[in-house]
Amino acid sequence: MKKNENIRNIFKGGFLRLAACLALLLAAVSCDYIHDELPLCRHTLRFVYRHNIKHADAFAYEMVNQSMEKNVRLYIYDSNGKFLSSRLIEGAELEKNEVDLSDLAPATYRLLAWGGLNDTDYTWTEPVAGDSLDDFRMAVKAAGSRVDRELSGLFQGELVYTIPAGGTTDTEFPLVKNTNKIRFILVDANRGTELTADAFDIVATTLNSDLDAHNEPVSAVRFTWLPYLQKVETVKAVGKSTTVYDAVCTELNTLRLIDNGTGTLRVRYASEEEPFFNVNLTELLKLTQIESHKLPGQEYLDRQDEYVITAYVDIAGGRAHCLYVVVDDWIVRLEDMDLNTEM
Repeated sequence: MKKNENIRNIFKGGFLRLAACLALLLAAVSCDYIHDELPLCRHTLRFVYRHNIKHADAFAYEMVNQSMEKNVRLYIYDSNGKFLSSRLIEGAELEKNEVDLSDLAPATYRLLAWGGLNDTDYTWTEPVAGDSLDDFRMAVKAAGSRVDRELSGLFQGELVYTIPAGGTTDTEFPLVKNTNKIRFILVDANRGTELTADAFDIVATTLNSDLDAHNEPVSAVRFTWLPYLQKVETVKAVGKSTTVYDAVCTELNTLRLIDNGTGTLRVRYASEEEPFFNVNLTELLKLTQIESHKLPGQEYLDRQDEYVITAYVDIAGGRAHCLYVVVDDWIVRLEDMDLNTEM
């Protein structure tokens, strides 16, 4: 009998010790917003950029390679879209990518994020208390609706964000990229001729130079995008031949491209008045998709942010003629495609 009682005491003591350990463990990990003896619940936010052509998170890579401002401006609104406060995420906090929002009370919020805004490239409305989310605007800085500089990468995101009354949260904040680069390579099909960097005038136009809080264009003013880079490179002929072809390599950028048929891309030989290449911009860029995994037009334009297009031209006799365009291994002859535009 005494032996059984000792066994019961042993089990009882073990149970009490186990219960005490569990209580201490729970106390260590518990949090709330009421009791002073418990820590505040921790709520963190992580930015991700997966809305790209690889469907993989490239946020850290993009921030490291930003040409100018390496930051994200986080605007916090209440559930009705009224502005409450803002945070500038930069430096070590941006590198760690773990934004602590534990100071916010349990509630539902609407968050707006813009990455890469800077005073050189953009203007934007900095909200004050009580402003509506729908009042936010950003625009590309330009003189006479023309831009000939390389823009710093621009990112945007919106998120409905809820902080519960208890427990911790770790939330991803998806972003999209709103700047694009287009590299246009013009190769002279005549062997041994020499080109200069200004041999061609290359101009893109769109009706999009500003965006609202929801990443939609606001105005409908035609905007001109000019090259920020234009130089001559050479291409060697096949085999042991010393013959080379000259190529003018050009890069320009745009804001978010909209699949509505209003953008243009024109190329003019400097000695001529009329462009020999005059096409719908987005229709041409959509041809750069890989055939085996095509996306809807607007989704592709939003995911892809760099395009490379090669055109072979004949400038014999002082006049330029576009022979064909190479777009991701596809040979496009303009007379065979409905890419011409009257704009």
